[in-house]
This record gives sequence, structure tokens and C-alpha cells, in this order.
Amino acid sequence: MPVAFTVVRVVGAAYLIYLGAQAIRKRGTSADEEHTTGVPGRRAYLSGLLTNLLNPKMVTFTIAFLPQFIDPALGRVWLQFAILGAIMIAFEFLVDGTVGVLAGRIGGWLRRKHAARRRIEVTSGGIFIGLGIRLAVDH
Repeated sequence: MPVAFTVVRVVGAAYLIYLGAQAIRKRGTSADEEHTTGVPGRRAYLSGLLTNLLNPKMVTFTIAFLPQFIDPALGRVWLQFAILGAIMIAFEFLVDGTVGVLAGRIGGWLRRKHAARRRIEVTSGGIFIGLGIRLAVDH
């Protein structure tokens, strides 16, 4: 195994363990202050939109997925693309919108329920530590 790969693996493992320990150790007012305010809806929407538009996997998926449903024999290929694209956008909006609304409600609930948030932080920290240890000892 190349030395550079080993170094990156060990540094990555150490960083995962560090992040896990930080999540478990998180206490005090800074964590509480961090979770008392949510992200404004407009900012969350624009951030999600920008992330999706700049995501090369989404563009690649769309380019690979839509053409298989286009039939040049039917004519007006551009119209077929437009209709299928509109249908895909509508479904994406429905699914992603539902996920966003549910995530917002769960986030609001977690901001009020400190014990639940703490359990999630400890669980996430434990998972990060476990992944870091596995990465460190994996050959």
C-alpha cells in the first residue's frame, strides 16, 4: 500500500475520532445557543437550490435518465424533453419539499428537546469514533 494512502487514511481516521469526541463532549451554552435559532426559510431554500444546481451528479443523472424515454419517431424531441423535465421537476419539488418540511419540524422539535438532541449527538459521536477506529485498523 502506498505511503501517501496510509497517511491520508490515518489522518482521516484521527479526524473522525476527533469529531466524534467533540460531539460527545459538547456541553454548555455554546451548543445550546447554536441550536436555539433555525435557518430562515429563504436562506435554506436558496442554499438547497444552489447545492442542487451545482451538483454534478444531479446533472449527470438527468442527462443519462431522460433520453431513454425520448422517442425521435414521435417528433418534437425538444417538447418531449421539456415535458419529461417538467414532470421530473414537479416530482423532485414534491419529494424534496416534503423532506424539507419534515426536517424543519424535526429540527424545531430537537431545538426544544435538549435530551433528545444530546442523545443524537452522543450517538453520532460514537458512530464517528467507531468509523475512525475501523478506518485506522482496516488494511
